[in-house]
Amino acid sequence: MDEVRIYYECLEQGYHYIFPMISEVVPASKIKLVKRPKKHSQFGNGALKSIMLLTTPDTLITAVKNGIEYPLVNIEFSEAVTTEDHELQRTYGAVASFLSDMFYIKISGNKESDKVFGGAEYNPFSTPKIMIEKHKYYGYIIAEWDVEKENKYNLIRNKQFPSCPPEITILKDTIQISILSFNENHNNWYSNAVKSLRTKKSYQKYIENVNKATGAKELLNSWKEREERNTNLNRLRYFVRKDWISAKINRFSHAMDPDRGILTFISFVFSDDYKIFGTYALVRQRGSKVMKSDLTDIIDLNIKLQEALYKDLGGVPDWFAQELIQIVKSARSLNETINFQPVWEKYKDKIAENKVISTLAYFLDGMFLNHNGIKLIWDRKKLLGNSKKKFVELLAKSYFSKKYASTQSLISETDEVDEDEVTYTIAHKVLIPNGFRIVSISYPGSQGGGAVLPEPNLGKEQPRQYPDIIALPPTKSKNTDVILNESKGMYSKSSIEKDTEKILRYKTDKNLRRALTETLLVAQVIDKNDKIRNIIIGVAFGVKSNTPTSWKPDEVDFIFRITDRDKWAIGIFNQTLHDLIPTIEGKTDFPKVYKLGKNKEIKDLFN
Repeated sequence: MDEVRIYYECLEQGYHYIFPMISEVVPASKIKLVKRPKKHSQFGNGALKSIMLLTTPDTLITAVKNGIEYPLVNIEFSEAVTTEDHELQRTYGAVASFLSDMFYIKISGNKESDKVFGGAEYNPFSTPKIMIEKHKYYGYIIAEWDVEKENKYNLIRNKQFPSCPPEITILKDTIQISILSFNENHNNWYSNAVKSLRTKKSYQKYIENVNKATGAKELLNSWKEREERNTNLNRLRYFVRKDWISAKINRFSHAMDPDRGILTFISFVFSDDYKIFGTYALVRQRGSKVMKSDLTDIIDLNIKLQEALYKDLGGVPDWFAQELIQIVKSARSLNETINFQPVWEKYKDKIAENKVISTLAYFLDGMFLNHNGIKLIWDRKKLLGNSKKKFVELLAKSYFSKKYASTQSLISETDEVDEDEVTYTIAHKVLIPNGFRIVSISYPGSQGGGAVLPEPNLGKEQPRQYPDIIALPPTKSKNTDVILNESKGMYSKSSIEKDTEKILRYKTDKNLRRALTETLLVAQVIDKNDKIRNIIIGVAFGVKSNTPTSWKPDEVDFIFRITDRDKWAIGIFNQTLHDLIPTIEGKTDFPKVYKLGKNKEIKDLFN
């Protein structure tokens, strides 16, 4: 084995949590930290690109041998409350890992929420049990992130690295065994790793929990029972019939989450026995007046569809939205079944460009426009190249490539910083060294626990706000100051001004101030008798030494900047804060990190 690569989204997690585990079995000189690309097209054709077509790993561990790069472990950090929706939402990561013959590790806890959630109760161990039942996939691992003993709403965090949990044995065992097995025999590493992992007490305990969980049959029965109890079918998520299953699509926007993951899961485990449909919701309780009323006729469907597509703007490409509108205009009644196959064939080259579209086209047999509206049908297997093969087999051979690419070229990051690194630096060079109490750090793609909910009347539909950093002064006081920071990558006047305007609202908006107080109460860093005295606002970003910055922020209390990736400095305009931070400049001391270079050719190891 030539080297191990850690493709990370969050530097703190990649460098301070995953790197040390790997360095126990691989020399540190052979481990490279690589910024995970944002788009699948940044990888060359092959397994790594295919993984990114289905999911965006928080951490992806690969190994390089003889100029070929192999995926080993796909890791997700989840801080979501355990509900059925949340658990099934992220299963596309497990599907991608199964198709790649690699491990999928979900780091998650069983924290509770102080808010009432509408999601159904669910045993998270049921998902790996169903994956074993249906596909003999033993690589789905749940690494349990414990909650605080005194606070069921908070996960236990490393005090020095707030985005990281304590060491979790099964996580460490799985990562290290994967690497050691690959190093011993790269051809059969995964099967050998599974065998080796089964000898570990951590896995034996884990599989006991899996075996106790309910499986696929019980899950389908629970969905059937909900339909029997629910008189309002517009609110029903699942429909189970003798030969088909449908799951509700609440929206196309926001990458169609959580519904994209749910549909991926249903299709992956039930396609051999059922047709799989999505039900695009055109009646929405929190939509416009047009969308709140029941769907009654074809004219109404036309109106509701256009309203829904407008509300979901940006979730699907314009060509798809326009094709839907035109098809509905041609329909004469709500009970029509329309062949959508010609549309998919027309735009076949564009399907993979959008995760929502690829999920619809390749994982579904059709889509209902509301539960009582038009039924669109298509042949997904034909789109994948062969209508007679089983879906998962076809998916693996036609859509998802197992071809391993030549080692991806890397470029050392030298003079620029991204938002993740800016947030990391202010936390580790200013706040933590000076004893500030970190309530929440929300690295990009890794939301912290400190969600601010300013509109409680909207329930779980309300927009959640995550300041990049929420912190308190070192000393606890009945009248406390709260530090809020917003970070950007490289300086842009327009983006900085936009973020400044957003965060300054905490000083004037009563709802935001109330919501922030509630966030601190839930975190148990203040009690009900404490009061927020001052909200101290700051912004952080990177610049190059030759970058002119004419921006003059009059309202913020501090500015943090990184110059040429090498140096940091903080300008403080608040006397209270100034007294707490004696050192106002220094070196960033980043570890050596890389980003992807140009794609290389594929070497097909299977043909």
